[in-house]
Amino acid sequence: MRSMSIEQQECQDYLRQTEIHCEQPFESWIRRGCREGLIIAEGFEERSIGVLERLADANITLPGVVIGRYVKGDENNHRFRERCKKAVERVASGKWCTVENHNDGLWVRQALELLPSDKVVLDITGISNRALFTALDVAAASGRTIDIVYSEARQYWPKKADWIDFKHGLTGSSTLAEMMDEKPWLFGPQHHVELVPDHEGNDSAGTGCALVAFLPFKCARLGAVLGLGDYSKTLYIAGRPRLKKNAWRLNALMDINAPILGQSTIVKMPTFGYRAAFKCLTKLLFSTDALLKRYNVHMAILGSKLQTVGCWALSRVISSITVITSVPQKYYAEAFSEGVGRSWVFKLTKP
Repeated sequence: MRSMSIEQQECQDYLRQTEIHCEQPFESWIRRGCREGLIIAEGFEERSIGVLERLADANITLPGVVIGRYVKGDENNHRFRERCKKAVERVASGKWCTVENHNDGLWVRQALELLPSDKVVLDITGISNRALFTALDVAAASGRTIDIVYSEARQYWPKKADWIDFKHGLTGSSTLAEMMDEKPWLFGPQHHVELVPDHEGNDSAGTGCALVAFLPFKCARLGAVLGLGDYSKTLYIAGRPRLKKNAWRLNALMDINAPILGQSTIVKMPTFGYRAAFKCLTKLLFSTDALLKRYNVHMAILGSKLQTVGCWALSRVISSITVITSVPQKYYAEAFSEGVGRSWVFKLTKP
């Protein structure tokens, strides 16, 4: 029997600690009685206010609500502001406020200071992946009991019919990836790459670098990351949707990113389940590819929200990993997602 490293043992410990903290349906959580303070980020997707409206419809009264309102990009993020105001007045009349959200996650600290309750609900739906790591760092360090809530969209872009029309309409010498990058869906083709604060990792001199990257729906977003690094090994993760009706999106991801994939290893990972992401990544780092033993590992967090939570927990355990994100310079707010799907909740466990 091979002995485990300290980090591998800590990963296994985290999986055991979180066995009873998997994502649970929001409806059953409400029935158990929800009386915590709520923190939400006002976003440009309708699902960002899904939990707030569901609480209002269930006639739940909360002791306080803090809304993180984005300072930059307000032209997009005000889309559902009136509905947000109406819902929050029903849930916490006279006991809610807004704080400035600079898309860095630090606003969560101010929000926690404004809420008196020992138990707090943090809705991560409207928090960007760029800011999610810092938001979770702040929440985990607060000493509070934190429940994380997350809402899926009813429908994501590109829609299946639009995707089929798009593929059938391809003409000329441009590749599918190039044409997709120019489509006014999700976000534009220009991105800037950033290290995630406090998760910059540390590379060992004389050791090659491996990139573990989640495939995005715009090839240029991943291309921006690859353009700034010299990687000896690349491993790509393709998200497998929770719902069967969205299964086509897995093959679409592979088609869109085909110019980049080449002979690299491709791993299919569920988009749903932070523990599933954590477990899969742990296996890749220590067992299947043993990346951590052979390389400095960089991780590009371009996947789903719950996959990103799993990446955050892994980075907290394995501090040597360098976490990178690729931030779009332009978002297409009206062609990003539609409606509100299921909502889920789980207890935040500090790694």
